[in-house]
Amino acid sequence: MLNLLLSLVVGTALIFLGRWKYKNPRKFDLNWLYTNPQHAFLVGYGRFFATFLIFAGFFAIIAAIVSHHATGSFAFFVSIAGGFAGALFLRPSVEQSVPARSAETSAATSAVRHGFLTKRGKWAVGVLLGVALLLATGAIGFLFHAVDNSEVCRLAVQQAQSSSVVAERLGQPIERGLVGGSIEMSGSSGNANIGIPLVGPRGAGVLHAVAVRKVGVWKFETLELDVRGDSSPVDLLNGPFSPR
Repeated sequence: MLNLLLSLVVGTALIFLGRWKYKNPRKFDLNWLYTNPQHAFLVGYGRFFATFLIFAGFFAIIAAIVSHHATGSFAFFVSIAGGFAGALFLRPSVEQSVPARSAETSAATSAVRHGFLTKRGKWAVGVLLGVALLLATGAIGFLFHAVDNSEVCRLAVQQAQSSSVVAERLGQPIERGLVGGSIEMSGSSGNANIGIPLVGPRGAGVLHAVAVRKVGVWKFETLELDVRGDSSPVDLLNGPFSPR
């Protein structure tokens, strides 16, 4: 019963907020970002967001009521349909008033406004894009670092370096490049599917490793070296190689 009342209150609040926002699409927005806050695109975006709020409110109310009588896909589709119907019929009517402008005024306005964003808006967008780029670069670098320094990667490289066949194909010493692939961990369990570039004086290749971790111990299911220019891979698990 408490969940029903909470859904009714939240849904009603969203509906009223959406109706208010639809009538005032530019209220509480970052108007200082734009040279023309009343631009048709910005107004349209504000009303789209307001319509979504009305939809969400109706969806929450109908879902809370229907869930007491039906479950599953039927209840979901009924709630979706009710949300769309509410968003369509409960949006407030808004008069579209277009102020009259003379040709001289329009020309003067066009000459003053050189872009969509103000100078502060351009700085804000530039800073946000820079921060987003730094965060994305850092996240990608962290993921590569985690895979590159993982235990399963180290074990795979050690097994390749201890193989006389790999030493014959690539030569010594064998260096590894940047590791690619994925490693998923859950407590003492996990699985890995990685590719490790290996380079030696005689050649280069990619070490493909598929492994499963159980009770903290990695076990390879696949460990093969594809040597560049050689169609026959080196199977380090079942092939005829001798550890060094």
